[in-house]
Amino acid sequence: MKRFFEEYHGIIGALLLTFVIIILFSTPSMIFAKSFTTIGTELSHASSDETLVRSKIDFGSIEHMRAFPKEIGNWWGSDYETKGLAKRLGADVLLMRAYSNPDYYQPVFFLIMQSYNRSSFHPPIVCYPALGYTIVEEGKEEIQVQDVNWEEEPLYSKPYNKTRLSSNRTISAKKLIVVKESPEGGIKERRVVLYYYVKEKPISNKITMVRVSALAPLEGSYDAILNLCKEFMADTIPCMFEPGRTEVSVFYILLAYGPVIGTLSILLLFTVPLTMIFYTRIMHHRSTIRYGQSSKIKRRYKK
Repeated sequence: MKRFFEEYHGIIGALLLTFVIIILFSTPSMIFAKSFTTIGTELSHASSDETLVRSKIDFGSIEHMRAFPKEIGNWWGSDYETKGLAKRLGADVLLMRAYSNPDYYQPVFFLIMQSYNRSSFHPPIVCYPALGYTIVEEGKEEIQVQDVNWEEEPLYSKPYNKTRLSSNRTISAKKLIVVKESPEGGIKERRVVLYYYVKEKPISNKITMVRVSALAPLEGSYDAILNLCKEFMADTIPCMFEPGRTEVSVFYILLAYGPVIGTLSILLLFTVPLTMIFYTRIMHHRSTIRYGQSSKIKRRYKK
């Protein structure tokens, strides 16, 4: 065993040093493999505009969906019967409501759906054409979430090291403009659609989509309806999510306990692997010192 250690101490020390560096620059969630939730615009892959959040509701619970607030600010919702629609959309859990606001003449349609089968899930770009609509425009919109509860402090920060994120958060959503034509060839319906996906990571087969839509004028600008959908979507986000905590790496967590304690802790972590890497030199140095001391003792006895 001693011979093995003497032969491979450099390799073992290098591996331990790599492990220490990885630990120092990882966050607690990465180390303990905690799941986390993001809001994003892409279903099949991660996008650069994803936002880290914490879910306040269980999207896979029918009871949670039924308990979703019908009154949101000045909006009041009424439920739709969704049994047949859930089957057509390939959804395991589905909530669909029409929300009205006395300040607007137009209701908005709100939908939350979750599926455990990716192959049977129908995203809007597939669903609307299947229902007879034509997609005439695609894009992205930024939803401004203005809520005091979205003011957040980073996780594991000490009182003297706190920073706060703005209470005005931006969430990205996909936008579709779809139309349905009459048998005569004219447009009989035009809709503005906003939606995003809720994804649990690192590994989950569940697919959740949140969608807001409203009827738009058959011709001309749809900006007023788009702004209406964005306003309503912004009002619903705090009902479902809290902003995700901004985690810092273990390196900064240790330093947050003070420059002396933090520095000593970090040096202690490096001590073992560096000692193993330079084991031969250390032992050689110790042997040289001992040899020198023994030589001095011998010379004294000779005198």
